[in-house]
Amino acid sequence: MSKVKELEDKALEKRKALNEAILSGDSQVQKFYDDAVVFVTGGSGFIGKQLIEKLIRSTNLKKIYMLVRPKKGKSVEDRIKHILENPVFEVVREEKPSFEDKIVGIEGDVCEINLGIDEKSWDRLADEVTVIMHAAATISFVEPMKVATLTNIRGTREVLKLGKACRNIKSIVHVSTAYANATKNRIKDEVIEDFCDSPMNPDTLIQLAESVQEATLDEMIAPLMKQWPNSYTFTKTVTEELVRRHAGRLPICIVRPAIVISAFEEPSPGWIDPQSIMGTSGFLVGISLGVTHTMLASKDVKMDFVPVDIVNNAIIVSAWETNEKFNRGDKKITIYTVTGTRDPIIWGNVYDLVYSGRTDLMPSQALWYAFLIETEYKSIYVFLSWLLHYIPALIFDGCRMLVGKKPRLFKIYKLSDTLSSVFRYFTINYWIFHDSNTVSLYNKLSNTDKLLYNCNMSSVDMKKMIFIWCYGVTKYIIKVDFSKTEYALKKQFWLRIVHYIVFPMYIYSLLKITHVSFNLLYKLLSTFLP
Repeated sequence: MSKVKELEDKALEKRKALNEAILSGDSQVQKFYDDAVVFVTGGSGFIGKQLIEKLIRSTNLKKIYMLVRPKKGKSVEDRIKHILENPVFEVVREEKPSFEDKIVGIEGDVCEINLGIDEKSWDRLADEVTVIMHAAATISFVEPMKVATLTNIRGTREVLKLGKACRNIKSIVHVSTAYANATKNRIKDEVIEDFCDSPMNPDTLIQLAESVQEATLDEMIAPLMKQWPNSYTFTKTVTEELVRRHAGRLPICIVRPAIVISAFEEPSPGWIDPQSIMGTSGFLVGISLGVTHTMLASKDVKMDFVPVDIVNNAIIVSAWETNEKFNRGDKKITIYTVTGTRDPIIWGNVYDLVYSGRTDLMPSQALWYAFLIETEYKSIYVFLSWLLHYIPALIFDGCRMLVGKKPRLFKIYKLSDTLSSVFRYFTINYWIFHDSNTVSLYNKLSNTDKLLYNCNMSSVDMKKMIFIWCYGVTKYIIKVDFSKTEYALKKQFWLRIVHYIVFPMYIYSLLKITHVSFNLLYKLLSTFLP
C-alpha cells in the first residue's frame, strides 16, 4: 500500500471517530458555542477558512458573520460563494449540506475606521455577536510601516471597539504570532508566554500612520525596528501592547502560532490554501517542480512548524476557557503559544524528509531534476542563484522571446529570491517559545474535547507531518494526479540523466565565455592604455 493510500484510509477512520465525538454531547466546548453568533475577521485567509469550517462542522453555533473586503465587480455574496468553493469545505458540505446558510458576509475592511462597516450592520453585530475571532492581518514581510500599522494595529483597535459595543460578548480571541517577540537579542533564547515590552506606544504609532507620509514614517520607525526583522513582526508586538492597553474589561485572550503549515488531520490531512504559496510552502512547490535549486537556510536550525488545524483548535478552545475564567472573576489576558518547541525538527531533516517522500509525491508537472543546495551565507547564495537560477532563466526566456512568447522564468526567480531573503531571518535562527498556558489548556479538556479540539503539539509526529505537508502541497497547490506517480518518477529519472549531461556542458560554456571575455577585455585595455 502506498503512503498516500494509507494516509487517506486513516483519515476516513479519524473522521468517523470525530463524528462520533461530535454527536456524543459530552463536549463542554461545544456547549459554549451552542447558538453562538461568531464574528470572524480574516475569514478568507488560510487560518480563517479552516477556522470557519471547524466551527460549523463541530458545533451548533447559530451564525458566523464574516468580514469581507469589497472588491470591484463582486458583491459580498459572490465573494462568500467563491470562498466556500475551497476544498476545505468539502467534508462539512457532505455532513451539513446547508451549512452555507449560517455564514453571513459583512462588507468592510479591517484597515478602515469601524472596520469599514456601515452603521446598520454595526448595530446588528452589536446586538447579536457573542464571540469575536480576529485573524485578519497583513502578513507581508515587506509591507510599508503605514500599511502594516493601519491594518494590524489600528484594525485590532477597531475590533476591540466592536467588542465593547457588543451587548452579549462572551469571548474575544486575537490571533498574533509566536514571532512577535522573536527579536535579535533573543535568538537561541527563551520567549515567554506573556506580554513583552513594546518598542513604542501603539496609539502614537497609529497617529503617525494616519498623519505622516509613507516614506517618512518608514525612516522614523527604522531606529526602533533594529531588533525586529520586518514590519509584520514589529507591528504584531505593538498590537499585543494595544490589546493590553485597550482591552479594558473585555473577556479576551491572545493566540500566538508559530509557522503555520497544512492540516495534520482536519478536515483532511494536508489541506492547505493555495494562498500559502507565498509563504514557506512556496519553497516546497519550487523544489517539487524542479524550479528552486538553492535557498538561504541553515541545515542545523530548529524549525517551528505548526499545523493549521492544531492552531484553530487552540483558537476555539481558548475562547471557551477565556469565558470560563472571566465568569470566575479572572480578568487577566492569557497568551497561548502554539509551538513545536518541545519536539523541534531541524531544517536539514525537513529537506531529507521532503526528498524521501518523492517516491509517492513526485509531480508529473516537474520542469527539471529536483535538487536543492542550501547555504546560510548570503554571498554563496547570490553566486548559486545566478548559477542555478538567473542565468538559466535568461537563456530560457531568451528562447521564448525568439518564438514570440513572453519571458516568465526570470520573474519567477526574482519572486523566489525575495521569498528566500525575507524568510532568511527565520531559516537561519531559532527561539525557544514557552507554551505552558497552551499545555495547561489542553490538559483541562475532557477526553471528548481532547479528541475534538486537539491543540497538543506533542501529539504531532513531525516526521509524519512533513510528509502530510508535502502531500497537501502537491494535492492542493500543484494539483498532482497521483495516478501518474509512476510516470512522474520515470520523468525524474530521465531528467536527472539529462541534468548530469547538460550541467557540465553548461559550466564549461560559462567558463569558456568568461575566459574569452577576459581575453577580449585585456586586448582592449592593451590597445587603449599606454
